[in-house]
Amino acid sequence: MAEKSGTYWVTWANTHAKNSHSLDDLSEPFKSNVKAFIKALKDAGATVTVSTTKRSDKRAYLFHCSWKIAQGKCKAADAEKMTGVNIQWDHGSDTDSKKSAEKMVSGFGLAVPPRSSNPPALTSNHISGKAIDITIKWTGILKVKNKKGAEVSVPYKQNVNQNTALHSIGESYSVKKIKTDAPHWSYNGR
Repeated sequence: MAEKSGTYWVTWANTHAKNSHSLDDLSEPFKSNVKAFIKALKDAGATVTVSTTKRSDKRAYLFHCSWKIAQGKCKAADAEKMTGVNIQWDHGSDTDSKKSAEKMVSGFGLAVPPRSSNPPALTSNHISGKAIDITIKWTGILKVKNKKGAEVSVPYKQNVNQNTALHSIGESYSVKKIKTDAPHWSYNGR
């Protein structure tokens, strides 16, 4: 029998479909590129916190569907099924289904508008080890060396999606920013 959506699935995913936080779980050459980018940021005085590297496809599925239902982008009755995840998205009313999906979004700590306008992808680069979610913090102006060794001044901006100077440094290391998802960087910008 299927288990209804809600906080149960956050606990289930944390046991059966964990995210990795280890840079070593990333695929090459992305792994080496990320390590060099993070080293340049830390050498310049930034604090870098890794929240996700490699992700289970089952976790990606739970992220995707809960986000879409919670944001009203998909009716619970229309949510896709996934083998190995016996979840019941439809609680009999749109309101109840949406509330349970919102609990999952909150429990997973997913970025929602305005931080992210895209649902977590079903075929995310995280699944193949070619994406990373990181939070980068500093105050004032950060002087970061790009891959060629040139120092670039990067002013702090509250919205990392608008920090084009930081994005260009990441790109020099082949770590590309997706500009609609605050923590997300990948090998191809998706």
